Amino acid sequence: MTLSLVFRIQAVIMGIFGAAALLAPASMMGGFNVEATAGAVDIMRGMSLMVIAVAYISWQMPTWAGDNLKNVGKFFAVWHLIYALVSGYQISVGAFPSDAVNLIANLGPDVILGALFFWKSR
Repeated sequence: MTLSLVFRIQAVIMGIFGAAALLAPASMMGGFNVEATAGAVDIMRGMSLMVIAVAYISWQMPTWAGDNLKNVGKFFAVWHLIYALVSGYQISVGAFPSDAVNLIANLGPDVILGALFFWKSR
């Protein structure tokens, strides 16, 4: 497994999440126990475009960064660690459900991607 492949895996995961948030925001919000009001759905759709943009950037990053890819990989390693810590905190205080689906689908990819980015960016 190469660092370029880790970026591509991240791009696919974020693309799927972004597309789901764009096309079915109420379902996505329901999985996090968030009420799908009209305003919240609109915000979710807007944020989905940012996630899709990060997916595209992640897909292109191996080409764009070239020899500096490890530096970008280190950034994403820290980003995934911080995101996992925030998600873990939100789950621990009951803001998000602590069911197995949420732990696997929300927290799992960040822990795995963070570890892969740390490992492959050394």
